[in-house]
Amino acid sequence: MIDKQTTSISFRKEKEYIILISVFTFLALFFGSRMSFFYATNEWSDVNLYFNMAKAMLNGRVLYTEVFDHKGPFIFFIYGLGYLISNDSFLGMFLIQIVLWLLAMYAVYFTARLFLSQSISFFVTLITALFLLKLIKAGGSVEEFVLLFEFISMYFILKFFTFPEETSRKYNYMFIHGLLTSIVIFTKINLVIFWVFPLIGIFTTILLNKEYKVFFGNILAYLVGFSLITIFVIGYLYANDALTEAYNVYIDLNIKYSNVSGAGRIITSLINLVALSIEPMSLMLMFPLGVFLFPGTLMKNKIGRRSIFLSGISLYFAIFSSSTLQIYYPLPLLVFSMLGLVALAFRLEKYIAGNFSVKSLVFLTILFIFVAVSVKSPLTNTRVETWILGDKAFTPTVITHKLAREIKKEENPTLLNLGFGLGNNLFTTCNIVPNVKYFVRPNLTYKTYPQLRNEQVKYIEEKKTLFIVVPSYIYEKNSVMLTDPDNSTN
Repeated sequence: MIDKQTTSISFRKEKEYIILISVFTFLALFFGSRMSFFYATNEWSDVNLYFNMAKAMLNGRVLYTEVFDHKGPFIFFIYGLGYLISNDSFLGMFLIQIVLWLLAMYAVYFTARLFLSQSISFFVTLITALFLLKLIKAGGSVEEFVLLFEFISMYFILKFFTFPEETSRKYNYMFIHGLLTSIVIFTKINLVIFWVFPLIGIFTTILLNKEYKVFFGNILAYLVGFSLITIFVIGYLYANDALTEAYNVYIDLNIKYSNVSGAGRIITSLINLVALSIEPMSLMLMFPLGVFLFPGTLMKNKIGRRSIFLSGISLYFAIFSSSTLQIYYPLPLLVFSMLGLVALAFRLEKYIAGNFSVKSLVFLTILFIFVAVSVKSPLTNTRVETWILGDKAFTPTVITHKLAREIKKEENPTLLNLGFGLGNNLFTTCNIVPNVKYFVRPNLTYKTYPQLRNEQVKYIEEKKTLFIVVPSYIYEKNSVMLTDPDNSTN
């Protein structure tokens, strides 16, 4: 072990690495996230839905009762902040993404520094960022934000189990845990399982040390952090008479949507993990190292070892027990993949040169930036293309650009998207505030949530919107999928 970090963080001593991590993170996201102003638009349906739910909320419509999606309310508050910065682009969200990524990458670096030298910790951080960049798709998913919060909490968790006596009185750490767990509860509730066992482990350790005053101090700090977000969210829903509908949609509907039970749950979980491990650059092969090797090799505290193990296993089943899977769903597991990298680096560190010159670090950072760009290639739909091709030549290359030109001819356009693809982007680029509750069609089957399709049919009959985006698979069947749900699997 070389130059292991003490309980105190000194940014001054680490400034060269922090600066390089900051530069790498910004440039990696500038080219790798579709939130970036390097891209003309972010076409991803999910983030456009979140952004326009937030837009509707900030323009007077109530979440769940007047605009619909089945995600937790806090993701819309995050996107609402982005909307306040820029109401017709993702510039605001890109700035939020940059800030959260920087905090998370600093946390990864200082987590590694608990066990590794500066230079090796630096490389662990850049490698973690590369794998994360590969899996974020266009950027801005719920799972991405949750992972960034996990990185931050993991640093404080491991710092406690590494230096329990010195850190048990750091009540601000527990305040942060409370803040982050409440955010995740109101964003994607099943992922909060990540915090359960480590927090139980921390409180148990403090009690076993008979530090009762410290125990209650930590409980209070946690509750204060937890209450800040909870009061804000519940207060909004209560004030708008949306508590019941929020529960019905966010809790009940999601249970119904993702329900897989018994042997099917176990089989689904194993198949999903194997499939993701085969995916190049997935880093999922590092996950078992983080859950098994890391605590066994680098954690002396028995309660800490068990806490990390149980946290990883429970998070794995919380993610993979769902009946549906997208490539970005397992993003929260990368916090354990990062620990796997730390454990692997710890084993290999004695074979690696411990010190690098500033010039060498700068060169390697530039190299990693080029790798990051290649990971996200091809780079399409960029502003560079608009400058070179010109607006008229560029817009036909992306169908939503062409549609947006027509929609913007109307003074106050309204829109209904019967699909869940590129059409969601039109609400953003045309700055349209949703005027109906079910303004898009999320990935919910008719059997799971029939009122969505039924209400959209009424919107069409009553001519509630000026424009309707009809996906080809509906159009080609002459609207049978709209009027006869038995002929639709969606």
